[in-house]
Amino acid sequence: MPYYWYEQFWLAEPRYDQRIRISTRTQGQLTQKVWQTPIGTIAEETTFSPDSCSIAHNKYAVTNKAELEVFRYLIENRRLKPECIEDYPKRLELWQRYDGIPAIAIPRSPLSAFFYEWTGVINGIYLLLDFPELVREIFQLMEKQEEPILEAVCELRPPLVHFADNLSSDTITSFYEELMEPGHRHRIARLHQAGIKCAVHLDGVVQGLLPKLARVGFDAVEALTPYPGGDLPIERMRAVANDDMVILWGGVPGILFAPPYSWEDMKRHVEHVLECWAGTRFVLGVADQVPPDGNIEFCRNISKLIQAWKP
Repeated sequence: MPYYWYEQFWLAEPRYDQRIRISTRTQGQLTQKVWQTPIGTIAEETTFSPDSCSIAHNKYAVTNKAELEVFRYLIENRRLKPECIEDYPKRLELWQRYDGIPAIAIPRSPLSAFFYEWTGVINGIYLLLDFPELVREIFQLMEKQEEPILEAVCELRPPLVHFADNLSSDTITSFYEELMEPGHRHRIARLHQAGIKCAVHLDGVVQGLLPKLARVGFDAVEALTPYPGGDLPIERMRAVANDDMVILWGGVPGILFAPPYSWEDMKRHVEHVLECWAGTRFVLGVADQVPPDGNIEFCRNISKLIQAWKP
């Protein structure tokens, strides 16, 4: 089904106080972004990889306490403006013609945003452990700024909203109950009250977080990567979720779309997923993405396989 369109994905755009100056410079595949504030400057450096069609950080903006203080100033002088909402009904109508739904995402949870956007996981953990009060103060500010976005989404009432926290159990599990679960519960309660379903992104290592995400009330857990790409075989995922109602979404590793794997390899795997998850709530999907050298014809073949499949 059609789902992602990244240019129209995020529902919030940050707006900073006029005292903050932001500059971006790109040279070749390298991009440098600088945030200048009255109390100091922070900067990040990223590189685009044409081979993988992805962007990676060479340097994160926040690596020490001084930069953490500048980051707090940035957040204190930032607000989130609702975005990609006005044209959503038109996109929904278009996607539904092809049995799909447009993906839209509320801002990442504070812990996830901290790790993946500003500090990197390793630096983020050190900062969290060395300066817990300061980091938690920043997280509280970030959560308050989400409220206008939640209000706008609840007024829009889309069928589904994505929590694009990009979770993996090897980095988040031990922090989840204290630093992420309360925010997830708050968001889910607000959205469910408005009749909106909630999906969350979890791929790679899934065993630690899958039952926790099911427990807090997510309707679907998306991009579940099976062993050996992830840490759980297909046949154990439902038992680990410990919830018969949560929708398991994924199951087809992206690597199977690319050489040296053949359609026969893919066919055997998809049939195994259908057999293991039959009789439960699931969405068969790529975990996480079809790679740049993947065979897109496999998507059509999988669709035909599903239509012809009999349990």
